[in-house]
Amino acid sequence: MKWSFKVGRVFGIELRIHITFFLIVIYAAYIWGWGMQKTLGWPGAAYGAFLISVLFLCVVIHELCHSRMAQHYGAEVDSITLLPIGGVSMLKNMPEDPKKELWVSLVGPLSNLVIGALLGIALILVPGKVSAETAEQFVDVISGITLQGFVTYMLIINVLLAVFNLIPAFPLDGGRVLRSILAQYMPYMKATRVAVTTGQVFAFILGIAGFLLGAWIWLIIAVFIYFGAEQEGRGTEVKTVLSKLTAGQAVEANAKALSPGQPLSEVVAIVLHSFQEDFPVIEGDSIVGVLTRANLIAGLHNIGPEAQVSQVMEKDFPIVEASALFSEVYEKMNASGVKAVPVVEGGQLLGMVTLEHLSEVFMLLNSTEKPLQIPS
Repeated sequence: MKWSFKVGRVFGIELRIHITFFLIVIYAAYIWGWGMQKTLGWPGAAYGAFLISVLFLCVVIHELCHSRMAQHYGAEVDSITLLPIGGVSMLKNMPEDPKKELWVSLVGPLSNLVIGALLGIALILVPGKVSAETAEQFVDVISGITLQGFVTYMLIINVLLAVFNLIPAFPLDGGRVLRSILAQYMPYMKATRVAVTTGQVFAFILGIAGFLLGAWIWLIIAVFIYFGAEQEGRGTEVKTVLSKLTAGQAVEANAKALSPGQPLSEVVAIVLHSFQEDFPVIEGDSIVGVLTRANLIAGLHNIGPEAQVSQVMEKDFPIVEASALFSEVYEKMNASGVKAVPVVEGGQLLGMVTLEHLSEVFMLLNSTEKPLQIPS
């Protein structure tokens, strides 16, 4: 994910922090320092920053539980990224069995309930008791800089995180739970559409409530849920449709290959004459790189037409077999960020598949309910 940086690796999963995450830390510092009726100043600001950091540690545990369960079922997990609105696990592939998806979705909220239970035990054991006869007194307790206030606040937030995430609205965990249950009784795509619609209706209601009550954070969450549901639904639809075809059936054959030492000026001439924009780069019998249109433009701008292909080509790229489903090609493109993939058969280059090509194939296959008979 752009604008994020790596802070560690756990169970083979990169832990990343998006640069915007620090906005929520600053906001929490302001609220505890000067944003409440009882001004706590700089000690309150430090406490607020600490509190939100510990809360996001719980979010990391939540996402790690999702990821570890997915790994248990054979899925690949690339990274976990912390955003101001929570954490995002980047799974290269999701278990397609609805029962497996059910467990992958449930373990995250369950982890927050377990943390809440442990904090409840801690609240009983720590010195002093939380005593509040009115709502105002209770707010004073959890907003003060005390051990009891800290434990109580974290307990409440973890329970709320579990409850919120279990709302049956895509892309929340509860939406995935809903889809996995429905998918056991109806087609997967139809179950996805129901979960997406539920998520967007919930987002609309949440957004209206946030606007009327002046709760702007609700509005932000509503926008995230609405467009997140749309993106998840679209991704599932693309994957379902593209699973009808293999890379070998629709590869762009006769793709011209480049050599690492060719200057970009020669590549420009090839593009102008053939309109091919993405190229495999071959040295000997090996595919050593991929030159995309974006690489070419960046190279011309930053170095000049005399630059060699090897200086600007993608060196970390996926290669797919002709037997690979188009849905697998799509997933590999998303995971790698490379929008052009060489297709091979028996070690020999057949051609290229590009993101634009995938889009064209998707539109063709999705334009009819009847299956298209495409020769291999």
